[in-house]
Amino acid sequence: MKLPTVFFFLLMLAGLAHCQSPSDIASLDASGKAVLARFQNLPPSCQVHPAPDGEPGTPLIIGGTLLRKENQAPIPNASVLVYHTDSKGDYRQSVEGKPETARISGTVQTDEAGRFLISTILPGQYNDKGPGGHIHLQVEGASPRGYTFQFAQYSSVTDKQFISDNDQFFLVELQRDKKGRLVGFLEVAVKEYR
Repeated sequence: MKLPTVFFFLLMLAGLAHCQSPSDIASLDASGKAVLARFQNLPPSCQVHPAPDGEPGTPLIIGGTLLRKENQAPIPNASVLVYHTDSKGDYRQSVEGKPETARISGTVQTDEAGRFLISTILPGQYNDKGPGGHIHLQVEGASPRGYTFQFAQYSSVTDKQFISDNDQFFLVELQRDKKGRLVGFLEVAVKEYR
């Protein structure tokens, strides 16, 4: 594991007591519903469902957009590996020591506007420390390939400061839809995409 990643996880553990209560998550407003509907209408190749049917945990939907960091232009037809822990914070990887082989994983392609949809569960924090872990993205053709996002309502002040100072980490504000699913939107500024 690289030093910034180790530091990030240590900060997460140190700041858990300062997170917002999940009951404070607002309902998805009309504009959020409209944006979500556009993501849900993406072609199947632009949607990924990493968590198997029946996976324990809170349903989570993320509408993402890949952008070039240098000019904010969308990145069409990019391949993105998505992976995360289960609700108890375990990757259960098929190759020990390689979290990208996590049991909850999948690959998705962006559309012409750089958009993709992730329908999964809210990942848990490592070692069953509660909900609100993070999700990893590996963007084929980017340098670096790895990006990570976590959730504002489950992040401490220390987490948020780390994320704001690191261009490979992103924060997603969550809302709840009428079915109780958590919904968020994410723009990932990708560096040196070929």
